[in-house]
Amino acid sequence: MKSNLLLDKIHLIQTEYKELLATLLPKLKSSHSPEALDEINLFWLRHIEEIQLYLKAWFPGENSYVFTAATFMDFEDNEHLPFLLMGDKHILDDPLSKYSEIRSKMPDGKDAEFLYEQIGVTAEDNLKLLENVHGEILILPLRLLNQSNGYHSLYSVGGQAFISLFNGIDNLNDYFAKCNSIDDIIRFAREDIGRLVMFSEDDNVMLPFGERFRGALSGTKYMVDRAKPDSYNFFILVFGCIQQAIDVLVSCIEYGCIPYIRYPVSLHYISLLSESMLDIEHIVKLRFKMSVAFVVYQLCDKGRLARVSLEEFLKQIQAYNFNEKLFRVLAEHDINDNSFLGHTITQLVIDELEAFYNILSEESGI
Repeated sequence: MKSNLLLDKIHLIQTEYKELLATLLPKLKSSHSPEALDEINLFWLRHIEEIQLYLKAWFPGENSYVFTAATFMDFEDNEHLPFLLMGDKHILDDPLSKYSEIRSKMPDGKDAEFLYEQIGVTAEDNLKLLENVHGEILILPLRLLNQSNGYHSLYSVGGQAFISLFNGIDNLNDYFAKCNSIDDIIRFAREDIGRLVMFSEDDNVMLPFGERFRGALSGTKYMVDRAKPDSYNFFILVFGCIQQAIDVLVSCIEYGCIPYIRYPVSLHYISLLSESMLDIEHIVKLRFKMSVAFVVYQLCDKGRLARVSLEEFLKQIQAYNFNEKLFRVLAEHDINDNSFLGHTITQLVIDELEAFYNILSEESGI
């Protein structure tokens, strides 16, 4: 299939997905959302060959970014604008494709009700992106469709990574046999567990570990169960983050792309786990570009980006090439794949953002 035919097919799939979401939206915003999610996954699976071909033959590259490890993008809050600053190819890893799996493992109750609400919000946001961003951001289910045999062994490291947080614990069964309370967990934990574990973006590593854990319990709206032992809730809080990080890494290795991460906890675990994968060539580039994109996101003033129309913004991005200019400046300061951890790039990013804001201001007349 020639590239232009493949791209035409992918854009047709996006149109069909938009129509499907519009039809399913009432179900997705109700207790019937599991049925609608099944229909969405069946839709993606019907198109798996074309999507896999696109992801493997057309999408890979160091300037190809995937918005992932997020419940939704948030079009209304202009979250798509800083994403479009980075690179030249953009995919939203469809969160709806993962919700079906999550719901199947979740009993009815407050957690399920919270999930139903989130599914409705995500579906509406997906629809807004498809209606307004004109194919600049494709919505595709990267992690659902990742079927590579070559990297399946990486999935087994999730349990190993969790167990590596402790001394004197051999496997998960051993963990649950020896640990019940947070005091048990601390007793078996490695000395540096305070650095290795991050519970939330507000997690204060200066506090005692037990206090941090209790704060995470009280601040988590779903998934944890206060009636169950600390060992269960600690596992739920930490292992889920580890497995998500592995999921993202496997997909990005498979498709040769860069994860665009906005949540500090996700960034922490992806960075931590990727430290043991530096023998994989793509990981070195991934860590650098992912970290730079995170700093850009943290420092970006979305309001200033939104002063022009989306069409004008896209035109200026293409003409100005913020991404290329930023990495050229970083290279001039000897900041690259292998050296970025030893540098602070905040001011360099601020300066480059300011230069682009000025370009937009000239166009808008502000």
